[in-house]
Amino acid sequence: MPNKILITGGTGRLAAELKKHLTGDYVGKEQMDFTLPIVKGDYDIILHMGGYTDTLKAETEADKCFQENIYGTFNLVQTYKDTPFIYISTEYCENPLGVYALTKKIGEEIVKSHPQHLILRTSFKPNPFPFPYAYDDQYTQGDYVDVIAKLLAEIVKTWNKKSDFKYLGTGRKTLFELAKRTRPDVLPNKVDDYNKKIGINLIPKDYE
Repeated sequence: MPNKILITGGTGRLAAELKKHLTGDYVGKEQMDFTLPIVKGDYDIILHMGGYTDTLKAETEADKCFQENIYGTFNLVQTYKDTPFIYISTEYCENPLGVYALTKKIGEEIVKSHPQHLILRTSFKPNPFPFPYAYDDQYTQGDYVDVIAKLLAEIVKTWNKKSDFKYLGTGRKTLFELAKRTRPDVLPNKVDDYNKKIGINLIPKDYE
């Protein structure tokens, strides 16, 4: 198990759950803006979970999204090129729709240049599911944030430092099936209906 871990995105939803299972230096943007020059610390692993995550807002703030998710990732990889590096990506960047997914895909390509990297594609939801509707035609390997955090902690603790790529989740299911586990009254809706509503093809149907 690593002795000292730097964890970006330290004020986010995933970090709040991860803290229950993994000790490390959790830093938010106030502690580390990784788009600026970084004062390098002594760490055994870098766990990069931080970045721009508002998928809809990214369509009108593309420059900000690119700066945080692409340049920020590049900056961290360059600063810690001799420290094993884990990158949390989105499971929906295989065929990216929208600015956010594209920046995560490019971020993956940057991380691949690191000699010891692990790319984890994932997706997580609040527990219980907070919305009255869930897509019955969108597939995910993701799960609730508390489940994903526990799985992530185990991966970090047991990673052999060899470069790898994998999905972090609990098997293929629809979002509707996942939602019903914690919200039995949830109703189904369609990806296409929402994309039409917002006027852009932004929400994907599958991670494959």
